[in-house]
Amino acid sequence: MKRLLIVDDELAIVEALQDILSLEGYDIVTAYNGDEGLQRLMASKPDLVLLDLMMPVMDGGELLRRIRAHPDLCDLPVVVMSAGRLTDEERRDSSHFLAKPFELEDLLGTIARQLPADGARV
Repeated sequence: MKRLLIVDDELAIVEALQDILSLEGYDIVTAYNGDEGLQRLMASKPDLVLLDLMMPVMDGGELLRRIRAHPDLCDLPVVVMSAGRLTDEERRDSSHFLAKPFELEDLLGTIARQLPADGARV
């Protein structure tokens, strides 16, 4: 079972994504800010991260920079979900960008394309 980490500060979004993606067969781990996301990332070893940019404590951009700088995480697929615009660095470092609000089919298709077929990271 593929494990996804959802990092977003909006409880309703996290709960909705958790419910939907669990029904799709994914194991879901959640975090509500970048600092908590980094802790959960290290503990749970997800196959993919769904990341909001605008969050308290540590924003998604900083978490994305830390993921890309970490030798064990630098190839981890990170799908950025945001109502805002990405910086050039965030665009380069993310695996894919989904503008909020997005369609469920777009999210599911993006996740399927970003996950390696055999479950191993690229």
